[in-house]
Amino acid sequence: MEEQVIYHPDFLVIPEGGEKPYLVAYRCEKCGKLYLPKVNICLNCFSEDLVKQPLSGKGKVYSYTIQYTPQPGLKAPLTVGYVDLPEDLRVLAQIMAEPEQMKIGMDVEVTVGEIRKDADGKSMISYKFKPVE
Repeated sequence: MEEQVIYHPDFLVIPEGGEKPYLVAYRCEKCGKLYLPKVNICLNCFSEDLVKQPLSGKGKVYSYTIQYTPQPGLKAPLTVGYVDLPEDLRVLAQIMAEPEQMKIGMDVEVTVGEIRKDADGKSMISYKFKPVE
């Protein structure tokens, strides 16, 4: 089996046993502000008391671009976009959809997949979004 590296293990959870993957934000216990990725202190109230909070895993495409000539090591066409989550967070990610499928406001959900190979040729696995079926 090909060796894999999990990218973003601090906020991507891939459960064993077949459950759906999900993202984790960090919520300030004092003021409730959410952060993704994690910060060391709350940028709103300066509290250091941050706890993990699982996110819903579904969202809507806010904006996207289709790269027909992406960086070396990435396959074209590559769709990258911002996804608005119901928890009032906006996340940047690859979107697993054909260019003709893409629409602003379309419903998407978290999945995992290879985002690229690292310098040693290992598969880098991270979160992506895919259209809700």
